Amino acid sequence: METTYVVHYAEIGLKGRNRASFEKKLIKNIAQKNGILKSWRLPGRILLRAESGLDLSTVFGIAWWAEVDRTATNVEEIGSKAIEVTRRLRDRPQSFAVRAKVADKRFELNSHELEIEIGQRVQDATGLDVDLTHPHLTLFIEITHSGALVFTEKKRGPGGLPVGVSGKLMGLFSGGMDSAVACYLMAKRGCRIELVHFYAMSQAQEAHEAKIGKLARRLKEFNASIGIHYVPYHRFQIASSGLPKMLRRHELVVFRRFMARTAELLAHKQRARALFSGDNLGQVASQTLENMIAVDHAISMPMFRPVIGYDKIEITNQAKRIGVYGLSIGSYKDCCSLISRHPATRANYDVIDAIETEIGVDKIIEETLRESIFIESEG
Repeated sequence: METTYVVHYAEIGLKGRNRASFEKKLIKNIAQKNGILKSWRLPGRILLRAESGLDLSTVFGIAWWAEVDRTATNVEEIGSKAIEVTRRLRDRPQSFAVRAKVADKRFELNSHELEIEIGQRVQDATGLDVDLTHPHLTLFIEITHSGALVFTEKKRGPGGLPVGVSGKLMGLFSGGMDSAVACYLMAKRGCRIELVHFYAMSQAQEAHEAKIGKLARRLKEFNASIGIHYVPYHRFQIASSGLPKMLRRHELVVFRRFMARTAELLAHKQRARALFSGDNLGQVASQTLENMIAVDHAISMPMFRPVIGYDKIEITNQAKRIGVYGLSIGSYKDCCSLISRHPATRANYDVIDAIETEIGVDKIIEETLRESIFIESEG
C-alpha cells in the first residue's frame, strides 16, 4: 500500500546555499535502500511517496521520519483528519495532546492557536482527556507549503550527513570492534568507504567468509556500497622472520607503517582522499602517541582516527548499538597480534629505518599489491 512519509534531516538544516545538493543526495541514498515512488523537497523537510513499511533507521542524514496523512491547509480539513487518525488507532488512548508546527507562515493560525483549535475538535469528537504533560497519544501536525501533515509517531534516524557528500576514504580494517565502529563513524560524517584488510589466512575468500565479509555486510546497511581490498601479509612475515632479536620489538611499528603505505597506494588508485583506522590512544602497547606519529610519517595522506578518544566501554556500547559487537569479538587471526607480543611503545626511527632497509619494504609493498584482490560486499 502506498504511503506518504515526512523526513526531517539532521545537520543538513545548518547548510546554506549548498543545502539542495545535500537534500538531493539524501533522497538518492534513501532510494537506493528503499524503493520510493516520488519525492518533494520542502523547506526543512522532505516528503516521500513509497510502499508502507519504509525503514530509514540506517540512512545517515536523517534526524527522524514519520508515516503521515496529508490534507488541505484549512482548519476544517485538518480537524477532520486528526479525528480520523485518532479513531483509526488500534488501542484507544486514555489521553492526548496536539503538537503543531506552522512552517508556512501564510496559514491563518500560529502553532499554539492551531493546537488549541484541533485539540478541542478531537476532544469533542472522541471524548478523550487532554494531558499536555504525559499524554498517551500525541497528535503531530505540520503546516507545510505543500499541505498539512498529521501523524502520531516519530521514528528516530541515525543523524549525521548523507553518505557521499564528504568524499571517499580508505579504511584499515582489522575486523575488530574498533575498526568496525570507526567505519560507522566516518560513514556518518558523509564519507563513502572502501576497506583494506590484511589477512593471515591462505586465501582471501577464506578471510571474507570467516568474519570480514560478515562484518562488511552489516556495515553496508549504513553505506550504499562497501568493498574490501584483501591484502596478504605473508611477504612481510617472511622478510621479517630473520630479524635479530634486538630489532623485533619495533617490528609491529614497521608492520603498521607497511600497512599504511600499502593502503595509501590503494587509496590513490581508488581516488580516496584520506585513510582512517580504528586506532585508540593508549589502548594497547603499539597504539602510543609516538607509534601513531611514526606511522603517520610513513605516508603523505591524512590518517583519521575517529575512536582515538573513546574508552573501551564507549566503543563496546557503540558496537552493540549498531549491531557489530557479536561479529567483531569472534575469534580470528589478526595480523598485528601475530607480529609481536611485546612491541616497543616508543618508536625509534633509526631502528625503524634499519628494519625497513633490511627487509626491503618498498619491494614487499610492490609485490604484495600485485597479490591483493577486491571483493564487493554482497547482501
